[in-house]
Amino acid sequence: MATYIESGLRLDLPEGQHFRFADLPVYQALKGQHLKEMDFAWIAGEKLVMLEVRSYTQITHGLNAADFLVAKGQPAPRRYQDLIDKVTDSLLMMLAAWANSNRGQSIKNFLPPGAREPLPLKMVIAVDLPANLAVHLQGLRDSLNERLRGRIALADMRNVILIDYARLVTHTWFAGFITRHP
Repeated sequence: MATYIESGLRLDLPEGQHFRFADLPVYQALKGQHLKEMDFAWIAGEKLVMLEVRSYTQITHGLNAADFLVAKGQPAPRRYQDLIDKVTDSLLMMLAAWANSNRGQSIKNFLPPGAREPLPLKMVIAVDLPANLAVHLQGLRDSLNERLRGRIALADMRNVILIDYARLVTHTWFAGFITRHP
């Protein structure tokens, strides 16, 4: 197992079955060019799970629903757009790897063997929101999925899962290897 501490969570991921885009040399060479990534990816059964973890509990000063929810006729809030970009760019990197483009081959060379060929994707965003903003989680999930609908359809995905930390650590997909870190 490889252990990571990220945004207040401890992740124990299976050795040889996981990767982080942030650790890949090709990503490191491109990240200054407005490319974003989800935090973790691992093979779970016959799927490739990608996980983004974000804790907003430490920045409650000035943080409100407008930081996450899109208002009609307004540009997307930065925190909302960051989540869209992370999903889109991570999806693009995986599709490039599976399509064997030049840069994609550079990604593919650093993936676990089981992830080098196309797998069904499961993308999860786990957020830790201050209590006063947690009521907006369902609206944020619905809005993100609406915005991502065409992009994820290209990878045969129905939706992106958005859950809070409490559900993440108890959910059957993640229980046992994701825990709160003190």
